[in-house]
Amino acid sequence: MRRVFYSLFISLSFISCLKDENVTNFSPTNPLESLEWLKEKKENFERLMNSVKVEILQFKYEGHDVFLINDCVDCTDALIKVYNCDGEVICEFGGIAGLNTCPDFQDNAQLVGVLWRNYDQLIINKERYDATNTDNYSITSVSIQNNILTLEVTSSGCSGDSWIMNLIDSGGISESFPLQRSLKLELTNNEACLAIVTKEVKFNISRLQISQIDQIVLNLEQWNSPINYNY
Repeated sequence: MRRVFYSLFISLSFISCLKDENVTNFSPTNPLESLEWLKEKKENFERLMNSVKVEILQFKYEGHDVFLINDCVDCTDALIKVYNCDGEVICEFGGIAGLNTCPDFQDNAQLVGVLWRNYDQLIINKERYDATNTDNYSITSVSIQNNILTLEVTSSGCSGDSWIMNLIDSGGISESFPLQRSLKLELTNNEACLAIVTKEVKFNISRLQISQIDQIVLNLEQWNSPINYNY
């Protein structure tokens, strides 16, 4: 189900949460702060500090902003819920019963952006690596600490809030000393503004470690120097 949602056409829309059809649009600049019920859910997820993957996505559906919450990403029987701005459940997908209460959601909902998730998108896949375009951004800073790779990424946009960034590894290991891996940052950016925006993104890269080796070199496209990763 999650793959279906991510395959939707990505577009940036103006926020227009309607509290009542007879009043002016309620337009929070940051739903995770402006909508108390959504802020509370995110804070509860943060307090859990467990290994379950959780994500909160914002969609435009039937002319309104809605919020999809998946509190067990990759779980077989996860029940995915979609909420309106008042925190009311309007759609349910999956679960043990295999629910689909909004059968038109796949075709008609437009993804605005990823509001929050508690996991990093490190993808090890040669086909994805080969297909990743890197000419829509620049990388201005790189650092590694405690297996966390931190990047500063600059691109055109409005705020960068709707950007989706994944770190793609080619899956290959070069025969050199030290061993080397090749990486690309994948940026999905559909913001129409021409401002220059810089965002920080962090990835847990511990899955890139090689058994019985305590150092590798990471070659990140759009970064002009090899990155030494010691672990």
